[in-house]
Amino acid sequence: MLSQQIMNHTMHFITDRFDELKNNIRSLNTILTHTQPLAALAYPLPCTSKGMESEPVKYIAAEEHTGHKAVELAASCYQDLYIQPGYSQKSARRTVGVIWLSPAQNPTSITIPELVDKINAAKTDIENHIIQTYETRQDRFEALRAECPGIMTMHLYRHIRCYSEQNIQSIRFAWQRKDSLSKPVKKDLLLKIEEEFDRSGPEYRVPLEQLINRIKQTPGELLRIRRQVRVQPAANIRFDAGIKTVTAPMPIIIIQSNELKLKALTDFDAKSQRKIRSDKAVSEVIGSFGGVTIEVFSAR
Repeated sequence: MLSQQIMNHTMHFITDRFDELKNNIRSLNTILTHTQPLAALAYPLPCTSKGMESEPVKYIAAEEHTGHKAVELAASCYQDLYIQPGYSQKSARRTVGVIWLSPAQNPTSITIPELVDKINAAKTDIENHIIQTYETRQDRFEALRAECPGIMTMHLYRHIRCYSEQNIQSIRFAWQRKDSLSKPVKKDLLLKIEEEFDRSGPEYRVPLEQLINRIKQTPGELLRIRRQVRVQPAANIRFDAGIKTVTAPMPIIIIQSNELKLKALTDFDAKSQRKIRSDKAVSEVIGSFGGVTIEVFSAR
């Protein structure tokens, strides 16, 4: 009886908030498509095909659109909430860009920040409700799909960025390449590699044995596992107080009269060299296993 009450409450809550979300997105897009921007850029990135999520990204072409076409692409991105046949459900479809509006030239633009706040609040409310009501990932998946058939979760939850009268000086788009670095449990890491060693043929045993011996000789607190994270577009936003870097999977809305400088997104080429930070800790790669590299950091 209690579980049925929870389900009924969840259905009512999600349906109401989702309807509000869609209505506010439609209102936002109506305003945008009937407004002349001071500048607009949009770069719809190639979509990831289903089953290709783990393939390394070597090159991404940044196809630039400006003016009214850029606004149309932004509106399409904001309302892209559902799974599309043939495309990955694990990798977001992304349109990088910016829509710059003048409140003086476009009076209706002053209503946009409130609309965006309502859209983002509805997204957060749905996500929090699902997480707080259901314990397992599968239960959350089924509850959300029951009320929002065909919904793509990562698209539903991602927020629209909107800045109003904050005197932004410039927005420069770039590609962000990060690594995920974690500290392994030494005995667990050794166990996994030793199990693989026992299953492997003679040609693979020598490097695995060398890796096992090196890990055994290394203090656990110095071991690290580095995993490559998929490249993503980012925006470096310069305010009076400094620069803020944010991810940019959807076009950013800027509402201000002050001058704004924009730097275009360039093509991504994995062959281009990454700048090495001067404060980066010194480490040595001692091997690779299961798609990650294993490193030893220098003791301080």
